[in-house]
Amino acid sequence: MKYKILVAALGIISGAAVFTGCATSGGIDTQIDVAMVQHYEKEYSYSAATFNRTDILMEQVRTKSISQAAGATILNENITEYNGNIYEYLLINAFNSLNYYNLGNLEEALVEIRKIENKQKLYVNLYGDLVLSKDEEDYSALENAGSYMSLDMGQIYESFPREPKESDIYRDSAFAHYLAALMYLQYGGGSPELHSKQYKALWSQSNQASLDDDLSIPKGYGRLDFIALGGRIICRHEKELYFPDYDGDGIGDFIPSLRIDGVTIPAFRLKYVYPAIFEDAEGHVAFPGTRISKIHVVLSDGRETNLELVENLDLAVQKDVASKAKKAFVRSLFRSTLKKASAVSAAAVGISSTPADFRFLAELAAIASLEAVDLAETADVRQAKNFPSVIYGGGFTLESGLYSGKIEYFDKNGKCLCCEDFKDIQVKEGIPVIVESVCLD
Repeated sequence: MKYKILVAALGIISGAAVFTGCATSGGIDTQIDVAMVQHYEKEYSYSAATFNRTDILMEQVRTKSISQAAGATILNENITEYNGNIYEYLLINAFNSLNYYNLGNLEEALVEIRKIENKQKLYVNLYGDLVLSKDEEDYSALENAGSYMSLDMGQIYESFPREPKESDIYRDSAFAHYLAALMYLQYGGGSPELHSKQYKALWSQSNQASLDDDLSIPKGYGRLDFIALGGRIICRHEKELYFPDYDGDGIGDFIPSLRIDGVTIPAFRLKYVYPAIFEDAEGHVAFPGTRISKIHVVLSDGRETNLELVENLDLAVQKDVASKAKKAFVRSLFRSTLKKASAVSAAAVGISSTPADFRFLAELAAIASLEAVDLAETADVRQAKNFPSVIYGGGFTLESGLYSGKIEYFDKNGKCLCCEDFKDIQVKEGIPVIVESVCLD
């Protein structure tokens, strides 16, 4: 199975653990990745069990995050237990809903939808408030440390990532609302109209998949709806900035002759980090997580349609990174500057107290200590890596009966990347039936 190969290549966890449902260790990001691979492999029961454990773990870790965040400010971003990104909170339940739907358990699928609704009320608005909250740090200790090392703190402040904007906030999942509407329409209850309205409010482009035909199925007809998952979500990376940067090339220069209490400190520089993604000059995602440009569905009777975008999850990563970059940089600025000043002070004491014949050893120790500060400074770039890059939807309004056909995925040059057949799908009067398809290209 090709997705087993993917798991091994990613080094997520052994194939045996993934495909026997034994993914009981590893962090939240690993658990999500395992659950998604199980989902792609149509191991829906195992995927559901993994997602359920992950959902519980996310809630447990979230309650610890405040105390751990204090440690991250002093030590390192990655000492904290990973508690998930905001979009992951919603997507784990959306994909788990699909797990139960594919197992024929609509009741449990709707339980996952209700979990999403509760999270939308509890977390999403609070998350937006936290993103836009202003920095209230006391910079006096930072200024003192910078002055001690003769740093131009003004140059560093000018390099801050921009403040997050309202448009950077990941307010909700369009896919979660789209799926919720379809699930409620099949169930015959709930609030599909409300979810459809909320879904439209989240559109990132005008030609997105519509739910209008599902909300107005003619008498004697049903709906054959497709949810197509494409590519793999983009990953964030660590952005490094070094100071001082006398020539402005971003590489940074070494402070060559800093003297503290009559002692010359070995040359050093300062390193600061924050999460980032690769963007082009216009601020768009430079390297999307998929080559898919068109998804085409053909029924065996010749009827055909193109699916439209439901949600681009690459944009979820982009928003999440933009909302966190400034605060992450400020934390790195405090950590690295204060630790470097401490290392400089220790170097001055160590060198001055060492006999001249052995001073070179003290200088070597000082170099190692100064370099260790930089090596320890890493950005938090953790995330689940196996969500799809894009999710498409759409379908047909059909008379009741059995339908077969194929789903084709094309790149921008018209090359077929994937083709998946479906056979004897039962369309029932008055409700939508969902067919899921996957192309990780």
